Amino acid sequence: MSIPGFSQLQPAESRLLAAALADERAGRDEGWSRRPDWLLELAPVSGPSPAMPDGVGRHRVLFDREGVVWPYQARLDEWPLDSESVPAVLLRHVWQPGLMGDPMAEALRVLRPGGWLISISANPWHRRAWQVLGRRALLLPSWPRWQWLHARYDLELSAPVAAHWRGLVPGLSPALLLLARKPQRPGGVVDVSFKMDYKRRLAAGSMPAANCRAA
Repeated sequence: MSIPGFSQLQPAESRLLAAALADERAGRDEGWSRRPDWLLELAPVSGPSPAMPDGVGRHRVLFDREGVVWPYQARLDEWPLDSESVPAVLLRHVWQPGLMGDPMAEALRVLRPGGWLISISANPWHRRAWQVLGRRALLLPSWPRWQWLHARYDLELSAPVAAHWRGLVPGLSPALLLLARKPQRPGGVVDVSFKMDYKRRLAAGSMPAANCRAA
């Protein structure tokens, strides 16, 4: 049995995604950008993908109610992908009622340090969600719970201001979007130590002199 793909939300998702990735220069001084070269999209089989900004490639992974069905078969929370191998992950409609498994932990495992997690969900307070799910739309996460689903992990949340306030007003935005950045791995301190014979030679003054020239 398939799960809803919310195909009528595609225009809204495209606008939200374009706005979220629009600031290509954001954070460039710190060595990162919001716009990756490519991203991994996890989405329902029946849901058409939003448009990608220019220069951003996409690899789609499609799931049904039981788990991932294309291009491989796997549990929704167990991906056959290497850890820290993906620059960005786009999760679309993965918190629907009746879906087996939570893919958040796996998404963070495959995401590179400093990479972006982009989440999109139907707004349970919007009529389009009710047109698809009826009363079950209330089981979708609203904005406060939507934030908590991401804040429970070690992530740097970065919700666009407009998307945040539109998500708080019932019925205003048909889709919710949240950006989250995986923290960079802290740089390690290298312990530089000399072998004993070099220490002895240095103490005895037997090492050849080095000619250094100041710049």
